[in-house]
Amino acid sequence: MKKDELVSALAEASGETKASVGAILGVLASVSESALKDGKAVTLPGVGKLEAAERPAREVRNPQTGEKKMAEAHMAPKFKFSMPFKAAIRG
Repeated sequence: MKKDELVSALAEASGETKASVGAILGVLASVSESALKDGKAVTLPGVGKLEAAERPAREVRNPQTGEKKMAEAHMAPKFKFSMPFKAAIRG
């Protein structure tokens, strides 16, 4: 589903205008990014939770040259689907 299809489906289901739904989706990414940078999790009710997880430093290898080097530790986004959402998808 593309963004315009999602906006149309959400607007129809909620009774809101496409413009207002599009505006909310537009800021969702920046609000989520800010929360994750502050160490907070973002819960999407009925869908799941978006969190920042720490990835440790590790040794990586360039597959073309075989050169090994160390990748630095960093924070990465992680999404965990809710159990009801998983159950609905499984059928």
